[in-house]
Amino acid sequence: MQTRFRYSRSSFRADVFSAAGLTLIVSCLTWLFLRLGVVNHALWWTAATGLIFFAFCSAAMIWRYLRGSIVLAVRPDGLFDARHSRQAVLWSDILELELHRKENEFHLIISTWGKGGKVLKSSLDLAPLDADVNTILAAISAYRTVEVRNG
Repeated sequence: MQTRFRYSRSSFRADVFSAAGLTLIVSCLTWLFLRLGVVNHALWWTAATGLIFFAFCSAAMIWRYLRGSIVLAVRPDGLFDARHSRQAVLWSDILELELHRKENEFHLIISTWGKGGKVLKSSLDLAPLDADVNTILAAISAYRTVEVRNG
């Protein structure tokens, strides 16, 4: 059973196209406002803004994909998600696991104890990974039960 998951190629492409589209929108708006303000070198400022925006939107995702890094790992000691932390969340620290499904989007909600006795919830997006949700749930179910909720 697979217990390490990476970004899928199709999901990666869609995310890069989304980031590029958002960058184009931000760049166009930047250029428009700079031209309205009669700023010198508006094209250079627009290019710099677009580059910085694209880097912040997708740099970590592109880096993990190109390196083939593991994004999510189901380990005997806990659940590791490189998008949120460098440490695995220990199984003993997890209060509840819930899978929320809304159409074709799947989010795993992890409830843990925080400081002061508050329950912290974090969401892991399962859709961009290279395995289907059933494979991921099967790997997790070997250690903890997952409640499935629609909506």
